[in-house]
Amino acid sequence: MAQAMEAWLVADPDALADFYGKGFRRNALPAANDVESLSKEKLATALSQAVKASAAGRYHKIHHAAEILKRLSPDRVRKRAWHCDRLFRVIEEQIAGS
Repeated sequence: MAQAMEAWLVADPDALADFYGKGFRRNALPAANDVESLSKEKLATALSQAVKASAAGRYHKIHHAAEILKRLSPDRVRKRAWHCDRLFRVIEEQIAGS
């Protein structure tokens, strides 16, 4: 089970870099292949470190998450987030079965 929605955000560093721009520190993000297993605290710390010097400033779930979610590559996230992949597969199966 995913610990936090931010797991899907860190699964796609390119989308975060696109949103945060200059000063974004990609190397501060976890390199884990299973980002959904990371604790909320680890995700929050990683995001904070990655964006603290960025043009867009610190991460704020209410103000930033929706826009970042729009920029995510589903393929990239699905490769690093098993539950996300499962959710997409179930939805795709339901649509195909309709």
